[in-house]
Amino acid sequence: MALRELFWAGQGVYINDIFLPIIIGVLIFVPILVILFAFGFARHYRLWKLGAADNRTERWPTRLWTTLAVSIANVRILRSSELYPGVMHALIFGGSALLIGGKIVRLFSYVVGITIPPQSVFLYASLVSEIGGVLIIIGGLMAVYRRYIVKPPRLDTKPDDTLIYVWVLLLILTGFMLKGYRIATSEAGSPTDWAMWSPVGYLLSHIFPTFMTEAKNEILVWHRAVIHTIPAFILLGYIWLNRSRLQHILLSPLNIFFRSLNPKGALNPVDFETTELFGVSKIEEFTWKQLLDLDACTRCGRCQDACPAYFSGKALNPKQVIQDLKEHLYEVYPVPLVNKPVETRKDMIGEVITDEVIWDCTTCRACMEVCPVYVEHVDKIVDIPRNLAMERSQIPEAAQDALKSLGAREHPWRGTAATRTDWAEGLEVKILADDSDIDVLYWVGCTAALEDRNMKVAQATAKILKAAGIKFGILGIEESCCGDPARRMGDEYLFQTLCEKNIGILNGYEVKKIVTTCPHCYNTLKHEYPQFGGNFEVVH
Repeated sequence: MALRELFWAGQGVYINDIFLPIIIGVLIFVPILVILFAFGFARHYRLWKLGAADNRTERWPTRLWTTLAVSIANVRILRSSELYPGVMHALIFGGSALLIGGKIVRLFSYVVGITIPPQSVFLYASLVSEIGGVLIIIGGLMAVYRRYIVKPPRLDTKPDDTLIYVWVLLLILTGFMLKGYRIATSEAGSPTDWAMWSPVGYLLSHIFPTFMTEAKNEILVWHRAVIHTIPAFILLGYIWLNRSRLQHILLSPLNIFFRSLNPKGALNPVDFETTELFGVSKIEEFTWKQLLDLDACTRCGRCQDACPAYFSGKALNPKQVIQDLKEHLYEVYPVPLVNKPVETRKDMIGEVITDEVIWDCTTCRACMEVCPVYVEHVDKIVDIPRNLAMERSQIPEAAQDALKSLGAREHPWRGTAATRTDWAEGLEVKILADDSDIDVLYWVGCTAALEDRNMKVAQATAKILKAAGIKFGILGIEESCCGDPARRMGDEYLFQTLCEKNIGILNGYEVKKIVTTCPHCYNTLKHEYPQFGGNFEVVH
């Protein structure tokens, strides 16, 4: 019957020639790996700490549940419209979990069962490890086919990617071959048992010539170390010293855990009473979570494929924005654990991220919806035009005209001659200044009220509300822009001015429920006005 194959040369040989080298290896290599891991993680952590404060610890049970669901169950990847890379990643991740789990059980059995090993547990661990190794190979070959043969434009292949593929594949194959060698040199009796508990190892056991199996005592001590274990330790050290993409095994779950739990579409406010910074002009002025985003990005390119600006041929590439900011961070702080910036650096606005890229973004959040590790592209991009608008006054002419109109006329449509109530002529729509006894406020919005082709939407909505017997009204000339264009073009001060004025008017009329046909007004009134005390039931 199949026995624990590490006893292949007898109990005495196992204890003296295998157990002792394992203990020595653990005492030497594990501390080195711990030091390398601590060094690599400390470098990341010290860079993140350069960023501004940002509270990301509330509702931790929700955060933990999402982290487990996304990083372990891969739900965000598998639910995407791209099945192939989702299955590929699930095979690699699941296989790694099985392989590592099986290895841990085997290592544990060394300690607890030298003379009386937990035989059944060990055999199951052997089978689980082999299944995991096969899954990794299948997923890895799928990845190689996709990256080197299909070559989707969103994937940028670097030397580190190729090295990782080759290195991991060799580790898996040598692991299988070593198990096959041990089976070939053992006296296990019936081979059918080994075929069941170690199918791959059993198949490979037939490839070794006789002279190799006869020299088992000479190979016994060093086969595992030289061929398999030492390269595995070197790989683990390389990952944390070289900023390898495999660091995402730890960094991605961290980034998922600290993701934003704010409503989708809600930008973070600026506290003008406490802040001395308006937007971001230097890499250190981002929050610590925004800096964590840069390290957590896996360069998968899903955001690139989802971006309508990039798809239409514009300069914006959300993936490239994150990668350029990451490289800039490490250029400004090149010395590990020494948080001292270089004396001369590129201007982050204009040189690292160009003006064209900045103003191509419409903050639609398509990039954030598909990111498997919850990188928050939009907040970083918006912080830059905030600096351009409020610190440097460097914004495109079209944006300047819209902001001037917002400041002077409280709407962005500079050329219109219409008033807020022209669309309602002949419809007998109630205006709150005349009669505030209503159940629902119809928030018309600048576009439906002031653009000729969109007035039909306001008229149709009013007719439907009247036909439904709903007691509604409008603000009329008291309605201002909700402030959405100003906030997304970077003028946070103008947004907050309009926001606070509108909240004051709405509270003055004791408005509780608002209906709007504009998606921008809906998002702003529902998700962003509560940041300033404007809490209303908003229906689209």
